[in-house]
Parts: sequence; C-alpha cells; structure tokens
Amino acid sequence: MSWKEHLRPAVFDLSLYSPFDYATAPRELVRLDANEAAYPLEADELAAFQRELGKVAFHRYPEVSARPLREALARRWGVRPEQLLLGNGSDEIISILLTAFGGGRDGRAARVLYPAPTFGEYEAIALAHGAVPLPVPLDARFQLDEAALLEAIRRERPALAFYASPNNPTGNRFDAGAMERLARAMEGVAVVDEAYGDFGGATQLGRVGEVPGLFVMRTLSKIGLAALRLGALVGPADAIAELHKVRLPYNVNSVSIALACAALDEPAALDARIRRVAERRRELEAGLRALPALTVFPSDSNFVLVRVADAPAVFRALLARGVLVRNLSRPGPLHDCLRITAGTSEENEACLRALRAVLA
Repeated sequence: MSWKEHLRPAVFDLSLYSPFDYATAPRELVRLDANEAAYPLEADELAAFQRELGKVAFHRYPEVSARPLREALARRWGVRPEQLLLGNGSDEIISILLTAFGGGRDGRAARVLYPAPTFGEYEAIALAHGAVPLPVPLDARFQLDEAALLEAIRRERPALAFYASPNNPTGNRFDAGAMERLARAMEGVAVVDEAYGDFGGATQLGRVGEVPGLFVMRTLSKIGLAALRLGALVGPADAIAELHKVRLPYNVNSVSIALACAALDEPAALDARIRRVAERRRELEAGLRALPALTVFPSDSNFVLVRVADAPAVFRALLARGVLVRNLSRPGPLHDCLRITAGTSEENEACLRALRAVLA
C-alpha cells in the first residue's frame, strides 16, 4: 500500500507557496513584491536586539505561551494579555482557528467565508483542514457586498469568516459598520484581519468583547519585524483560553519573543517607521497616478494596486529593468493587475522611472 492512499485528497490539490526566488535573479533587484517594510531597524534598535540576544537561554524551551510578549502587545493595543494568542505568523493563527472551529457539524464540512479577492491563505488553510472555502465577490469598487455576504451567512452557516481590512491585494479598508453587522449575523466566528492596520484608519480592537464572536488578527511583519514571524489574535478571554489548548506548545521561539519585546520597548522607533512607510506609500501612489496608462486603486496599506494593459508583459519588462513587483493578473477582478509595495523614496523613484520607460 502506498503512502499516497493515506494522504487526504485535498492535499494533492493544494499548491505550494512559491515566492520569487531572489537567489536566481541575475542582478540586484528593487524588491517591491512582498509588502515588507521598506526600512530596516535603526542602529539603536539593533543594539537593543544584541543585548536581548545575550540574555536568551538557548538551552531552554521558550515560555510556553509567550507571556512576556503577550503582555507587551497588550500594553500597545490596549487589551488584556488573557485576550491574546500568538502564532508563528498569522498563517499559524488561521490554522489554529481552523483546528478549533473547522471540524464541521451535523455531518457537514465547515464553511469558511471571505470576500474575494483577498489573502490567499484563507482558502489554502481551509482546504488543508478539510473545510469548504466560501468566497463572495467584492463589488466593482472592491468593497464588501453586504447583501451577498449576509445571504451566504444565512444559507451556508459558516463556522468562520475572514475580513482583511485593509484588504490584500486591493489595499482598501472595508466599512466598519458593515463588518460589525456581518459579525453579528454569524453563528460562528468573524475575524477582522488587520495585518495592514497600522497604516491608518480605525481598528476593530475596541469592539472585541462587545460584538459576539468577533476576533481581530494582527501581525508585526509589516512594521519591520517580518523575520520574526509573529502573528497575534485578540478575542474574548474565554475563547482565547480554549484556543490555547490546540496551539502547539512553544510555537513562538525565544529569540522572536525577546527581540519583539525589545522592539516594543522602543515604540517611538516603531511608530516613526510606520509613519515613514505610510508617507512612502502616499508618495508612490501620487507618482503612479501621474501615469495615464495606469488605473490606480485607493490604498490604506503599504502597497498600491494598479491595472495596466497586458500586466504580465509589464511585469516582465520591469523585472528586466531590475524592479520586482507582484503580478496578480488572472481572469476575474484582478485581470491585468500588479501590486506594488511602497519602498524607500529611491526605490519608489526607480520603480516609477522603469514604468515610464516601459509604458512609453
């Protein structure tokens, strides 16, 4: 008997996550493809990291629930440590949620609702857990189709719903009132994914505990700490206590805990980097709007979505000029779309210069 006979059929149908292999690039690239922060840590932040590394007991397991980091994040976000669950990136948080809530009931596989297009891991992780993805198209402005979502909630009774706001890859925020109404209509859990929430606009953190079944997911990846792989879920304390039972022990390593705590001890540096990234995104957006060949979509994130004729060819031409963006073009609402991460002023100008040459 082959191992293949024991592999769940859904696994065969999954695709491996395959980011661009920078090692194969024939030249140094301006990397505007991954929605990372444009700016590295400052010298004093790195010095603090060095000090904290010296305190890590590498022969010991981490604190099992990453409590020091939960306490630091609770102070920053105005919640209680008991309301926080941490993961090895937001991907693990999504997986924990599917483990806990994705078992299905009444002989029926769990449904996972989300507006589309959006972050692809909602679908991928749902499939990996044997759940049924339930995408509901956004409207022509990439906003929530509240009526269609409410109908899907009524008809399908999803166990989980995810709303990325600001949304990746479209960049825009969703209406807070609509998300609250959708959450209240759920029998299950509604998760507002605020991975890009640091770049402007209101947060739903204050609504956790007031709106039944509402959780908020956040990350440190977009504000300069992507290498640490840290995601967080904020929810009602009693629900978070249950989720800790299915979180794998020691899922956040000691180095990430120590360095993230050090970064959070310097909030001025973090906040300054967030402001700089937001400024660079506005700068990039203005430059893109000056190019008549582009349709530029409004952004509340650290990237800008654009539509251009024959986007795959434009992507290849930019790459040949040393500028890497994300080619999202496929049939449907993202046809001929590229996603461009805000870089430094110099990187933004390099991208705009390359675009002007390609579109001339």
